[in-house]
Amino acid sequence: MGAPEPTDTGLQPERTSLAFVRTSVSILGLVVACLRWLPPGNATALVGPAIVGTLVAGVTVHEHRSRTLRMARFAAESATPAIGAGALLAVSVVLLSLSGLWILV
Repeated sequence: MGAPEPTDTGLQPERTSLAFVRTSVSILGLVVACLRWLPPGNATALVGPAIVGTLVAGVTVHEHRSRTLRMARFAAESATPAIGAGALLAVSVVLLSLSGLWILV
């Protein structure tokens, strides 16, 4: 009788989490670039990037805080996809695009 074999959780959950954070940071970089090139004195154009920045920052903080729980779920093979967080990132990109179109009008 030997010691029980340790379970190999693998690196896939960690890679997925890091990719999610990289995507969030790149969207935040896009928000900063949009704020940089806004026409001066156009307060209406600030609304879109401000909302997107808040959404993406919230999703990123949630991703970071729930990482250990998600890793445990992956190890137990009971993980569920983060559809809500992915949808929020997609909506934030669309909202940022629409706010960019608003500047052109």
